[in-house]
Amino acid sequence: MASNTVPPSVNSPEYFSKLIDAANIRIEKYTEKTRLIQDSKTGLWLKCENEQYTGSFKWRGALSKLSTLTEGQEIVTASTGNHGLGVANAARLFDLKAKIFVPTSAVREKIDKIKLTGAEVIEVNGDSLSAELAGKKYAQEHSMVWVSPYNDELVIAGQGTIGYELEQALPRIDRVYITVGGGGLISGIASWLRYHHPQVEIVGCQPVNSPEMYLSVQAGKVVMAPEAMDTLSDGSAGPLEEDSITYPVCASIIDRFILVTEEEIRSAIRYVYQEHKMKVEGAAGVALAAAMKDEQRKSEEISVVVLCGGNIDALVWKEIVKY
Repeated sequence: MASNTVPPSVNSPEYFSKLIDAANIRIEKYTEKTRLIQDSKTGLWLKCENEQYTGSFKWRGALSKLSTLTEGQEIVTASTGNHGLGVANAARLFDLKAKIFVPTSAVREKIDKIKLTGAEVIEVNGDSLSAELAGKKYAQEHSMVWVSPYNDELVIAGQGTIGYELEQALPRIDRVYITVGGGGLISGIASWLRYHHPQVEIVGCQPVNSPEMYLSVQAGKVVMAPEAMDTLSDGSAGPLEEDSITYPVCASIIDRFILVTEEEIRSAIRYVYQEHKMKVEGAAGVALAAAMKDEQRKSEEISVVVLCGGNIDALVWKEIVKY
């Protein structure tokens, strides 16, 4: 007898929830179950992905994708740093050969860390999208596996395992603040939480200087920022691929956006160090800065901030915290 069960629509929270379940089984033994701590002054819960292996959440997505590949395969990706670092280390773990395309504008410290893994690093003039397009073209021309930083279901599923850990740690979550770049992190976490806890409010956080997903959602299609501006949140900066699967997910699942200034990002980075003696990067500062300025947040609510990474240029960090 035929089943009456209707399969979940592609890119729906239910669809990604199943992928996240499977990803969690594949990668759990390789990941840190990062701390979830409460900040006594703000009442915010902080998910410390800055303490994850390779220093960011990107390790999860890289593991999720690469764990499905065959030993010896050649892979190509593009990154401003964190994704490349995750892919390079996961490639070494699963005995894969990796080429990492990076924009010349990327933080030199991150590029150097990638090189130390043994992966081949190819620098490309321009921004993160330039590196993505160059890497994608190379992969197609050489019949190699392309590992998108965010435009891949398995990568999204890996990032979504953070949502699984949040649910295991907290009996209730009212709101979660997540920095949005390409949208892989928020697509994964939000899909898991929205499917299992529909009442959770999803807040997308971006710097004023690089609000591509916010502008795209407002426009109803993928658009670029009118002017490229520097931001401390280098891990989230840059335009989206036009065919990104994260765009429709973000458009349907993010309840609202909060944009933050560069000074607000700096203040958040400084606050984390002063109160918790932790180093976080600009992208992590974005989510915390958004939560701290959010006038809709109430003290009795359980609100979570995802501190997505800690790979910040040493000189920049010391200048910010006056270390």
